[in-house]
Amino acid sequence: MTLDLGFQILLGIVSAVFGLWVKELQKDITNLEKSVETIKTDYQRREDAKTNFDLMMATLRDVRVAIDRIDGKLDRKADK
Repeated sequence: MTLDLGFQILLGIVSAVFGLWVKELQKDITNLEKSVETIKTDYQRREDAKTNFDLMMATLRDVRVAIDRIDGKLDRKADK
């Protein structure tokens, strides 16, 4: 075996290993892209959470006003 042939064999082995490594990296990138898409669909955005929170707080304020009104009516009824 000559030095040239040994170098070519070594270069082929290194190229094959590098190719397999690149293929694995591509699989990992694909998996990460799928994970990002899953996160986009499964998790709530910050703006949506703030909007939902504001709506919930407004509803709770309305409920509190209604309860205070009912409480006032009950107090007046009890005073009679």
